[in-house]
Amino acid sequence: MANETPKDFEALSQLYKLCIETRNFEISQLINRNSFFMIFQGVLLAGIIQSAGNIAIVSFVGCLCGLLVSLLQTGMACGAKYWQEYWETSTVLAEEEILKNVENDTERQAMYQLFSMSPEAMHEQVRKRLYERKSGFIVSHLILKKYSASKIPIYVGMVFSITWFFLLLATVEFGWCLQVPEFIVGFKG
Repeated sequence: MANETPKDFEALSQLYKLCIETRNFEISQLINRNSFFMIFQGVLLAGIIQSAGNIAIVSFVGCLCGLLVSLLQTGMACGAKYWQEYWETSTVLAEEEILKNVENDTERQAMYQLFSMSPEAMHEQVRKRLYERKSGFIVSHLILKKYSASKIPIYVGMVFSITWFFLLLATVEFGWCLQVPEFIVGFKG
């Protein structure tokens, strides 16, 4: 620790802590914001289903609103994912700087190696842990696919956008618009 002063190390430690806290905050806000959009769309979809197309303009405007809200949800989720990535990158950079400053202090190094293990090495550790716990082949395989919990809301917004788009097409008629195929019969009472 040649050039390091305690004040510099304390500043790096505080920066590291801030990066982790802000990353976690961004993830929790993504969940909160996405929940709002999902509830709003669920209520809107339930209203559209309940109305059963009795008032054409209500069906049309409801589907148009749903399409716009789902596009906004996708944008919100993409923005949240950007800031999560931003703060994760900041955390990695801060961690690397700290590790440079404590290269001769193994006790401090252990405290600041949250992100420094290679993704491959971490993946192998997770794999071992899953199989030791006997999580089951299918469950373990799905977990090891590393689906991104912060990307899923983006995909959900995109799926809702496509759904609302087709529902919107079904509310208009220009001679070429979507017609429900005969093989789709819905639920029979």
